[in-house]
Amino acid sequence: MSSAKKLRSAVALLLTLVLTLTMFTFPASVSALGLSKTSITLTKGYATTLTVTGANGASVSWSSSDKTVASVSSAGKVIGKSVGTATIYANVSGTKLSCRVKVVGGKLALSSKNVTLDEGESKYITVRAKGSHGLKVVAGDKSIVGTSWVKPWKKDDIRLKLTGKASGSTTVKIYLTKYPEVYTTINVTVGDGNAVLLTSQSSVSTKIDTTASLVIYSDKDNSVNYTLSDNTVASVTEGKWKDHYCTLTIKGLKSGTTTLTLTRKDKTSVKKTVYITVSGSGYYTISTTQPAKLTSTDTIYKWTDPNTRVTKYMLLPYGYDAAKVNTLVAQDSGVYSYYVVYDASPKQKAYGDTVKSFNTTVNSATAVRYVLVPKNYDVPSYNTAVANYTKKFEYWTIYNTSPENYKLLYTDIVKSWTRNLNGVQTTRYVLLPMNYSEVRLNELIASDSGSSADGYYTVSTTQPAFKVSTDQVITFQAMVNNNYVTLFILVPQNYDEARVNDAIATYTGKFEYWKVYTIAPTKQLAYDVIQTWTKVVDSQTTTRYMLLPTGYDEALFQQYKSQDLSTSSSAYYTVSTAYPTLLASTDQVWMWYNKKQNVTKYMLLPANFDVLKRNEIIYKDTGVFDYYTIYSTVPTKQLDTDQVLVASYNGGTVYMLVPQNYDQDKVNKGLAGLYVS
Repeated sequence: MSSAKKLRSAVALLLTLVLTLTMFTFPASVSALGLSKTSITLTKGYATTLTVTGANGASVSWSSSDKTVASVSSAGKVIGKSVGTATIYANVSGTKLSCRVKVVGGKLALSSKNVTLDEGESKYITVRAKGSHGLKVVAGDKSIVGTSWVKPWKKDDIRLKLTGKASGSTTVKIYLTKYPEVYTTINVTVGDGNAVLLTSQSSVSTKIDTTASLVIYSDKDNSVNYTLSDNTVASVTEGKWKDHYCTLTIKGLKSGTTTLTLTRKDKTSVKKTVYITVSGSGYYTISTTQPAKLTSTDTIYKWTDPNTRVTKYMLLPYGYDAAKVNTLVAQDSGVYSYYVVYDASPKQKAYGDTVKSFNTTVNSATAVRYVLVPKNYDVPSYNTAVANYTKKFEYWTIYNTSPENYKLLYTDIVKSWTRNLNGVQTTRYVLLPMNYSEVRLNELIASDSGSSADGYYTVSTTQPAFKVSTDQVITFQAMVNNNYVTLFILVPQNYDEARVNDAIATYTGKFEYWKVYTIAPTKQLAYDVIQTWTKVVDSQTTTRYMLLPTGYDEALFQQYKSQDLSTSSSAYYTVSTAYPTLLASTDQVWMWYNKKQNVTKYMLLPANFDVLKRNEIIYKDTGVFDYYTIYSTVPTKQLDTDQVLVASYNGGTVYMLVPQNYDQDKVNKGLAGLYVS
């Protein structure tokens, strides 16, 4: 075959294949079918069109599950008919596609949801309402804002006029008349229209623990709010307002920047912004090199880190807060100490530790301070920590430091004694008012150490001298500084053995079984028993205690109790018809005449005796309230014309019986504690 003929045959075959492929039609791919949307929300009366993808020309039939809610045309156009839900189906070659339709009664949109007005000012809000043109508007407080519609409608839009009436804030609600569940709200704030807010500067620079001042002006006092973008960098304290001016004190807390925003309370649209920069001053900053003083009154605090043994320093300003220093040092090392004041709650050192707190005033503001104490802590040590920090000492409170320089009155008295505290001799102090009660003092000291302010029942490491020839010295052995030594207790004639036991137990820190005490003993074992009874000592009823082991002998206990009740103690404040013997050179003997018994009576009194107690004992003996004499109870009148005066004495209230035309000089003497009847 010639080459030309072969070429013609090849072309003819190629054209046959092309025509064959063109006439062959591939079936549509069912897996590619889909709807343009599977769920829609439609406003009643509005329409949208759904389309089928991947049909490739196949016929589509449309239907609705509920034509009363939503209808669909043969072209897929869906129209909202009524409020509710329906499903639109598209059937393509046996494949059913669906779209969930939710029809709502309407839709509301606002041009603005927050509006600020002045009194008498009006602003307009555009409300777009789809589905219904029936609208209602309600103001939460009609005295603050007025509302009115501005017609005509422009398609779906209508304007709402808001008019400020009075200063304040309220909410305006707009909803569809037929569908009240479709609503929206506008927040409205109305100012007085004349709000003015000015600042002396737009930026402030200060240093850590240093303050700077910012003066502000407002035409209305106490009308400004303050917010800081970062309140860890600086703090703001508002001063007093005067003539519309106020000075803000800005204190640097740490290095950094923060923004202070000042806003008028009555017109939040009136604002001022001040930028604050804080740099490190060096105060309260821990370093390993000694800092230089910024002023001559600065202090450099130096200590050794307990963990690293490295010497550290802290620069402190005049009048620094010791609690803040203690906290920073403890936080740096992780080591907290007992009986130290902190400005943040300290961590416990051991199980059973307690964190006690108290309120005080720091920089003219109330502040809380904390003290870590161990289990069964020493109360006077806690009292001392608080008093040393606050510089305030109270009457009748035991301390470890002398309150001599902190007397409340120049006539106050400071008493002291010693006790063994954890094997260390410790001096205790108490601040007392003039004319204090000797009995109360002895009870206070006994509760702490069993010793007495007049020297009796006091534990001493040396042999004490007698006050009078009838005195005695009791000796006992105890551990002092890891060595057993002989200790001494001076006691008067007819001493109270229970008070001796108090002194020994408090000194050694251990209460023994089968001994009588005047203070509640600490149990040796959890199941120990403490028995109590009362006894009259120095004309005063006192409680007695005895520590007993579990399963103790009741008969033996009764024997010890009877023995204690049968013994007598000091003759102070005891009424007798015989002149008493002095127990100390400073003692006094008081004498009076009992008319009913026609006999002279006597009472032995110690130095600084309790005046009220003396007067009460005399009254109990005679049955008569005397003129110009102070009593702790209201006295009975001798005559109808008598009067009862009320006065303050030694921190309490006392009463005095006086005749009708009383002598003021005698009143003054009676209030001074003199017996002038």
